[in-house]
Amino acid sequence: MTTPVLDLLHAIEQASPSSLTLVGVLCGAALLLHILQLRFAGKGAAGALSLFKWLLVLAALRVLEVQVLRDTWATFMMVLHGVVIWLAFRAILHDLYAGVWLARIQKRPPNRILLNLLSFAMTLFLVAYGLRSVLGVDVSSLLTSSAILTAVVGFSMQDTIGSLFSGLLIQTEKPFKIGDWIKVGELEGQVTEVTWRYTKLTTFAGNQVLLPNNAVAKERVVNFTEPFPEVSLVVPVPAPLAAPPVRVKSSLEEVLRKAPLVSKNRAPRVRLAEITLDHALYRLVFYVDDYEDVYAARSEVLSAVWYEFHKQGIEFPMARRRLVTGPRKAPQKHGDLTELLSGVGLLEGMREDELELIVQCAAVRTYPPGASIVEQGQGGTTMFLIAEGEVAVARDGRELTRLGQGDLFGEMALLTGEPRQADVTAVTPVRCLELDREAFRGVMDKNPQLVANVTRVFQEREAQMRQAPRPDGEASAQGLFDRFRRIFW
Repeated sequence: MTTPVLDLLHAIEQASPSSLTLVGVLCGAALLLHILQLRFAGKGAAGALSLFKWLLVLAALRVLEVQVLRDTWATFMMVLHGVVIWLAFRAILHDLYAGVWLARIQKRPPNRILLNLLSFAMTLFLVAYGLRSVLGVDVSSLLTSSAILTAVVGFSMQDTIGSLFSGLLIQTEKPFKIGDWIKVGELEGQVTEVTWRYTKLTTFAGNQVLLPNNAVAKERVVNFTEPFPEVSLVVPVPAPLAAPPVRVKSSLEEVLRKAPLVSKNRAPRVRLAEITLDHALYRLVFYVDDYEDVYAARSEVLSAVWYEFHKQGIEFPMARRRLVTGPRKAPQKHGDLTELLSGVGLLEGMREDELELIVQCAAVRTYPPGASIVEQGQGGTTMFLIAEGEVAVARDGRELTRLGQGDLFGEMALLTGEPRQADVTAVTPVRCLELDREAFRGVMDKNPQLVANVTRVFQEREAQMRQAPRPDGEASAQGLFDRFRRIFW
């Protein structure tokens, strides 16, 4: 009487020494690779070592089956082959593809749903093959007989199955990925995980929310991270009607320029959006590099606006009414500033009341020594008149000249929109008058002499360009005059 154990021992006795030696060498090599795999755990080489290990085990089983056991333990060897093939497939899928190719080379998270789907399909194939080869079960008839049961189960679990297929579609179409900030319906959060059944979000409050994938597929999804991570913010700021727009805009632009969380990749903008009975509404349009900083950036900008308005003497409007019974207060005069403006060639021939209007529509700016007033290449639509102090004008890091009281700079940016051609830095404490394009346009419409002054400025600019070569990229005098005509006429 024979037993499987006796048959195994007899097969080993009949096997050739070379076959047994080969099986031992293959198993020893697989054991060595397993030790190296543990040594390099967490590194890219571990995936390749795992695959080679299971290939060596598979080769050892094949030699053992063909050269040693032959027909002995055939069923057991078939099952063992299937297990090792599944382990080798798992090493290719999880260790090499997900762990090395995606995580280390592509630098992106693996698609867990796709990995699980492929693993399930491989398992199903090996089980079906084993049932057919070992037990002789007809898999096709088994599937046919269970069709009714499948329909009943599918109807009772339609929500769960819907979530599974929605999760597969999300992973296939990739409307968002792990780490993106999204808005699903009215819920905002950062995607931390996407599984078969749900999408996990972490909100600003730190709460974790599990959204069924079929609910995500039905809702309107907004991705704040794609196609670019910068997020646009529009912050309304009310200001009093008495404050000139150039003064308010200049203050708000200064706030946006200094705010650390405002993106430097895209230029912020300030727009006068609305004028009501009791206030003027300005809109600050700027970008934040990361959606996670949206609320912090909004708070930072609004706080800086409060302090800047307080420094400039601009009061926030309040919904109030008051009855004035006393005599009307005479408008404040700025004799020193109007006198300086009268000596500027661009404003030659203007009446005192027109100069006073320019002062009232302008913003008075102060700068400490070393402060940057304008930067080379920077856009702008304002010009500056120095009332007190001295500034240095430099281009490409080389100082060209110095300007003092009564001197004007930045006029070409106001007239033509040309980028600033030089850096202007305060040498001493500086007080200057900043005039914007809107105020200049209003004055020019009332005084034709101003048009003749502007024409003379361009003629002088053309004469200067003939005497000295202009820098690369600087427009000609005629080109600048054409820009002026398009803007003001």
